[in-house]
Amino acid sequence: MKKILPLTLFILSVSLLNHAHAARPMLTDDARIVDPKACQLESWVRDSKHTTEYWALPACNVGENTELTIGGGLEGENGHSSFANELYQIKSIIRPIAINQTGYSIVLGNGRDPKSTMNKVIQDWYVNVPISYPYNDRLVIHTNLGVTHLTDEKIEKINWGLSSEYNYNERVDLISEIFNQSSNSTYF
Repeated sequence: MKKILPLTLFILSVSLLNHAHAARPMLTDDARIVDPKACQLESWVRDSKHTTEYWALPACNVGENTELTIGGGLEGENGHSSFANELYQIKSIIRPIAINQTGYSIVLGNGRDPKSTMNKVIQDWYVNVPISYPYNDRLVIHTNLGVTHLTDEKIEKINWGLSSEYNYNERVDLISEIFNQSSNSTYF
């Protein structure tokens, strides 16, 4: 009985979530923003051999055409937690995505690492241009091109990404992504 009750509660909880949507966070952005007068929360956990990161990025539409994101991540290592990263971002639609119409937006942001390095907070500024192309009523292709100013290294690096969203059916979307984010490696 003790094992059946938690399982029953879990199944009941999941069955009641008919309006929840979930996917891993994409690093390739799309040319969409949150609906007017609405907010969303992107959150995830990234676990590696020695470190666990907990992220939360709330985003709200603060006008008809502007989305503001302020959030960050906590990092846990060897039982100790610290505020690892902060993110401040503003996004605006240049041209909305629609049927047979490619959408464009622009993103300006600042990523900060509050952990001191030589008594200095590391800040990286970035600008990104997401482009979303509706290939058909089930497939949308997203591309990004941007640049990040790495303050501590005093250099600029190009960011790019390519992703797809395929609506397989009413309940399943298939998502793929390839990107490079200010490094020498490409990620899938």
